[in-house]
Amino acid sequence: MQHSRSMLFITMLVGCLILGGCGGDPPLHTLSGKVTLGGKSYSRLLVYFRPMEGKVNQFNLGVGETDAAGVLRLRSTAGMGLVAGKYRVSFSCMQPKNNRAAENMKPDEKPDDDRNIQMEELVPTPYDNETNADTSPLEFEVKPGIENLFEFDIPVKS
Repeated sequence: MQHSRSMLFITMLVGCLILGGCGGDPPLHTLSGKVTLGGKSYSRLLVYFRPMEGKVNQFNLGVGETDAAGVLRLRSTAGMGLVAGKYRVSFSCMQPKNNRAAENMKPDEKPDDDRNIQMEELVPTPYDNETNADTSPLEFEVKPGIENLFEFDIPVKS
């Protein structure tokens, strides 16, 4: 009886190792970097990472928001970071269209509809998230065991 229990335990253990850890979540790898538009940093510039292969899931769809210096850390729905793999990168940076409205805003203030501020997208095609999320020419590979750092300077709309 004891021998058969030991054999069953060993068989289950080997099976779990072969199947990749008995269904645990894949490891996330941290990503951080800096994004600028035409060399200028913008607060709240959104950065999106989408997998180039396979279906989008909680481990491989990443988003981050820059601070006033253009720096950000990327996270997925599953936590800080993404699973290893190749990603397509797209961006969005909505800013007040009217310079006077922009001048009256504090640096960390979000525009609201109460002041009738019209917004415009500063990220040009083909880097914008709205229409080019799956075709942006920018790619990044998340690798395990290293500090995944990125730096992008996107041209401004002309």
